[in-house]
Amino acid sequence: MVGELRQRTEVLAPHYLKVLKYNGDNPTKVLKIIPGLIRSIFKVTSTNFFEDKFKWDNVTENDAFFDTWRGKYSEDERSTLWVDVKVQGIQNEKTLDGNVTIWLRAYIITKFPYSNFLHKAIQKVYSRYFYSEQRRMYNEKARRNLDILEKEIRAQLGMM
Repeated sequence: MVGELRQRTEVLAPHYLKVLKYNGDNPTKVLKIIPGLIRSIFKVTSTNFFEDKFKWDNVTENDAFFDTWRGKYSEDERSTLWVDVKVQGIQNEKTLDGNVTIWLRAYIITKFPYSNFLHKAIQKVYSRYFYSEQRRMYNEKARRNLDILEKEIRAQLGMM
């Protein structure tokens, strides 16, 4: 293999993020519910699920927290769906009231390996004229799953 053509498609283009804000009772419960939702909705296995950063600051009465998760799912040998969720919030230690902001993002990375200049040209033509419909179907599926994830988070937090 000489190289590969890579294409990244944002699922929520032109806006690449969904932002959810919650003010109320016990916002830290998102730290427990989101990993399970990502695994079940996007069919992500535990080997393809990553908790990248977890930060907790409980020096003051208001506990601050930050967490990020990523999950990937291979649609086929060329396309891989990635979902990212970031959470940042504050919760009062005594009253358990607080707020949280949740960022949802998904993108698809498509790779076409090639071995020489002729193969590269053929891969470009195949990607543009034949594989684009398949990529569009993956994009629609990922968008539906992101909507389901958003609705589940809203339902479990009582944001409906």
